Amino acid sequence: MKRLSILFTSLLLCAGSAMAAVNIIPKPTSVVEKEGSFQLKDGMTIGYNDASLEPAAVYLQELLTRATGLRFKTKQGKGKIQLSLTPNPSPVGEGDVSESYELVSDKKGVLITAATYRGIINGIATLRQLAPSPLLLWGSALERRCNGIEALPQRGSGEGAVPSVSIKDSPNFHWRGLMLDPVRHFFSVEETKRLLDEMALYKLNKFHWHLSDNEGFRMEVKAYPELTGDSMAWRRFNYHDRQCLDRAAKENNPDMLIPRKFFKEVEGFGELYGGYYTQDEIRDVVQYAAVRGIDVIPEIDMPGHNGSACWCYRWLSCTQDGREPLCLGRNSTIEFAEKVYDEVFKLFPYEYVSIGGDEVNRRRWSECSECKKRIESEGLKDVSELQAWFTKRMEKYFNAHGKRILGWDEILEGGLSKTATVHWWRGDHPDVTQKSTSMGNEVVLCPFTFLYFDYAQDDNTLRHIYDGDIVPVDLTPEQLKLIKGMQGNIWCERIPSEARLQWMVFPRALALAEKAWTPKADQNWDDFLPRLQAHLKRLDAMGIQYRPLQTKRP
Repeated sequence: MKRLSILFTSLLLCAGSAMAAVNIIPKPTSVVEKEGSFQLKDGMTIGYNDASLEPAAVYLQELLTRATGLRFKTKQGKGKIQLSLTPNPSPVGEGDVSESYELVSDKKGVLITAATYRGIINGIATLRQLAPSPLLLWGSALERRCNGIEALPQRGSGEGAVPSVSIKDSPNFHWRGLMLDPVRHFFSVEETKRLLDEMALYKLNKFHWHLSDNEGFRMEVKAYPELTGDSMAWRRFNYHDRQCLDRAAKENNPDMLIPRKFFKEVEGFGELYGGYYTQDEIRDVVQYAAVRGIDVIPEIDMPGHNGSACWCYRWLSCTQDGREPLCLGRNSTIEFAEKVYDEVFKLFPYEYVSIGGDEVNRRRWSECSECKKRIESEGLKDVSELQAWFTKRMEKYFNAHGKRILGWDEILEGGLSKTATVHWWRGDHPDVTQKSTSMGNEVVLCPFTFLYFDYAQDDNTLRHIYDGDIVPVDLTPEQLKLIKGMQGNIWCERIPSEARLQWMVFPRALALAEKAWTPKADQNWDDFLPRLQAHLKRLDAMGIQYRPLQTKRP
């Protein structure tokens, strides 16, 4: 009797709630629900009208087959599920046309149209959230109607239906991202790809990859192979490692343990922890992300946060003592920077490359004879202008190679060209965005007061993000046009494992996705919360160890 009651309740939820059938995060611009549904069947074809969409069709094929157990074909031409590039799409609100899409489903099939590949991928993300999949419970077909595509049984059910809807959608901001720091604690290619899959589901399209810092250099550089040598890419435990292990013991929390798979026996040093990405592995990740509509934005931090490079090549540092930052008085340092970025440019085909530029110990330059000579010869006032000189010189080099420069908000100090883009991270400096946009510089918002996903959480954290004024309220309409978007930063000093990463990032990333996609006027916590609660079942099915909405766990 109790089981019948549960089934009856499920029936009411599916039939009576608009969000039961159409439960999408981030909230679309327009949704019209209709009667009926499209039944997925074995042997169906996913068609596409342009050869450039073949990777998207294969991607969708893999998703649907994994979820349903059904076999799907792909071909250039007509299909029951159709992906179509349209040169002149109808306007969708005031969002980014390059990422807009329309999705129409009825009893005959599903049609996704967009002006660009990325728009098609956004439509696929919505289809992922519409299409059903077997529950990993005693689930009936009725219950599966209320779940989503991400439930992954060992064998698909051989059935599924997509509700009849008409969706028009467009993002409010172009930049919707996550930053991952694999330097402080390393994450494998496979773990990185899983994060990209999770990003794609919620239409996050920028993956900022922090690849160098004091604790290590994670990108293979052919010109300077010792950067990822055995004694550089691997290390003895440091302060943060010991903190993680202490917490693992005190809290009986295995998520805080350092994964054994990243240990290596190094002759003369013993057992060390670490890793790095070969250039082939980086190309693999970049391609994997591209299929999912995600740009990979590399960061090689200069001139500060370069302790590993300075220790490896002592001549990079002032007085050649192996201590960061880079010595900007020597031409050999500039040559090093250019050669490293040359290899970065070849590996990452996208517009932006981050120079970092944060938290530089400029006092070292004031005590360095070579840096003093540079300040004098270039007619600079002080060490702040010395960093600005370096940033501008690097920007010209970036531009000459078809790239645009990004940097943390300290790059404003000492002067900045209008073509540089600023990452606002210092939430205790609220004037940064005002100053940047007043100067004509574009800004990506990631203030630690909202979007540092490594910061501790409580039961108010999620609503703080969703209801907070991440976009400063004092900007003029012209300044608002210079806000590119926002991203959550995942610094990993205290995130040693994939399980801990998931706990810290989810479900915060879903709140970020809606903040960045949906216009503020359409954001409503009371509307978002029930959709979020339904999506927690999806995260369960995906095996994501997210933080529950109410918990006592630290």
